[in-house]
Amino acid sequence: MVRIINSFLMVIFILFLTAGCTSKFEKAQREKQKEVTLAVSEKISSHITSLMTSLLDTIQKPSEVTNLKYQLLKNQFPEISALFLFNNNLELQKKYPSNMSTNNLTENCLTIQKRKNISVITKPFIGHSLHKNTDVYIYITIPFITDGQADSDILIVLVNTTALFSKIEREHIVPYPYSLIVINDQQDIVYDSDPTRIGKDFLTKMDSNDYDPAFKNLFNMMTENASDYFITNIDEKSRNLRKIYSWNTIRAYDETFYITLVRNLSKSTKKQSEDVYLLSMLRSYAIQDTLIDPIIEEQPEEIEKLLKYMYDQNPEVYSIQLADTKGTIISGWPLCNSIIGYCNSQKLNKHFDAALDQVINSNQEHIIHAPLFEGGEGRIILIPVLVHEDLYGVLIAIEPEGN
Repeated sequence: MVRIINSFLMVIFILFLTAGCTSKFEKAQREKQKEVTLAVSEKISSHITSLMTSLLDTIQKPSEVTNLKYQLLKNQFPEISALFLFNNNLELQKKYPSNMSTNNLTENCLTIQKRKNISVITKPFIGHSLHKNTDVYIYITIPFITDGQADSDILIVLVNTTALFSKIEREHIVPYPYSLIVINDQQDIVYDSDPTRIGKDFLTKMDSNDYDPAFKNLFNMMTENASDYFITNIDEKSRNLRKIYSWNTIRAYDETFYITLVRNLSKSTKKQSEDVYLLSMLRSYAIQDTLIDPIIEEQPEEIEKLLKYMYDQNPEVYSIQLADTKGTIISGWPLCNSIIGYCNSQKLNKHFDAALDQVINSNQEHIIHAPLFEGGEGRIILIPVLVHEDLYGVLIAIEPEGN
């Protein structure tokens, strides 16, 4: 009896330790997501400030609104799409490029009060999103005020949100498994990693006109605590998908932006009844024709199917990925846990980069314990995919430490 009780207590103790490790791993991931969110927020704020500073330095009076100045600004900031100069009666004086439409521009960019009397505009400001055809813009309004002159002109600058935020996303979020959403204080999505969401109301579902209760709750929390940073979980209807949203608020020239990173957490529900040993499976698939053939024949869908099968057989694995012989991740499963497109020559994770380099150069498998891109520690198994000593890729499996 005593032996049974001791065994039971030992099982409980092991489960407690495992739960603690999992909690620690998830906490580290959330801390990393918070760190990246704050860093991206700072980059966006800094970039918008630099853009505005360049505008004010380059164009200081109406006569300087020229095609040459437009081209100079656009070369520096490709997201600048157009310049429009209006007089105090809101009559168009100049526009660059010349083929850009001005239909309803001032009505959308200025309030009724400002349209009636533009002299009330005394400082530059950033306005809400503006939809033109399939593009979404934020607009910048700059007044030209001359001492002793009653009349004043205004400059309206259209900034393409996709060109602006996708560049920041590429440079500062890749290879982290996050997608970026930028929302203004009118609940408009001015940027989303999913291009079909740009320009939509943040609260509205894609497939209906109904409001998503989870999004609505998040937005209420965000607006009630506009100066605070927090992370909130959303449990999706799917059994194997959960989303973690991280938020931060920035303010730039009278406009508020909510910077949001979204992380999809995927967990396999196909837990096998028999034990499957990850390392032996990886070694097997690294030499069997089942993986080599689709690599040689360049069949990405078949590669992904095989990686998914290996993942499903080992449900506690974080991800299984494939790198090519140049050190670029070309496939992975789950997609949301993979760093597809990342190359170890980017040198963003010295432990992972060095291990991948070693396997490519030596054709020998390598196992390391190292920090992961998205936070936490993991065991990383790297297996060369070989045919008669010729390297065709590197199979990579990541296990969270403690799981």
